Amino acid sequence: MKFKKVLSAGIIGTSAMTIFSYLVSELMSENFREPEIQTILIKNLLPAAKQYAPYLAWSLHYLIGFGFAFIYVRLWDYNKLKPNIESGMFLGAVSGIVGITGWYFTLKIHPELPVTNPKHFFILLFFAHIILGVFAMIGYILVKKLTDNVERK
Repeated sequence: MKFKKVLSAGIIGTSAMTIFSYLVSELMSENFREPEIQTILIKNLLPAAKQYAPYLAWSLHYLIGFGFAFIYVRLWDYNKLKPNIESGMFLGAVSGIVGITGWYFTLKIHPELPVTNPKHFFILLFFAHIILGVFAMIGYILVKKLTDNVERK
């Protein structure tokens, strides 16, 4: 059961976060699209993997989302937090700080900065992760309700 919850929370949360980043990128005419930025980083660091960079970037993006979702599901399943909007926002905010820290150091060590305005990118990341947390909670609740109904029958 946990696998289905993590899968649902991870896919729904990461997808919502990614859609948000793509929308904000369009509205602000800046590239805040995490998978595209990861693709640039991979191409620059691993020239031999250039043709596979988009696949690696998208895989990495969702793998990290599943990692966050795994932690969220454990907290919700073991009743450390209630699966509600508040906990989704809280977990997303904490994940945002973790994500910003990871991106900060990644961008700092990279020889060619693929982000034109890191400050704007970090602000977006914070809110994008809150969306991740809220939509991961929605994915968790959907699967929980479906599996609870199946188990009762």
